[in-house]
Amino acid sequence: MKRFGPLGPYEQQFNEIIQNALDKRVYLTLTTDATPDTEFSIAHGLGYAPNGYLAVKSDKAANVYDGTTANTDELLYLRCDVASVALRLMVF
Repeated sequence: MKRFGPLGPYEQQFNEIIQNALDKRVYLTLTTDATPDTEFSIAHGLGYAPNGYLAVKSDKAANVYDGTTANTDELLYLRCDVASVALRLMVF
């Protein structure tokens, strides 16, 4: 990542995000539940509870959001407001 100058007081936080989050990411391909707003889980393989996720690609306009169950070292719990969406997620 090209940087244009020092980040001052945010330098340490920026470096931590890059080193810990984006360097330790996985990409997951999935299809959401057939019923909108139903919680589903997906195995992520990170070895720790994920810090976050980004929807990289989807085949429908949809919102993916956190489920009510706490994420674990093995599973990520999500919901989607549209049925049967094919998603590509970056999980970190």
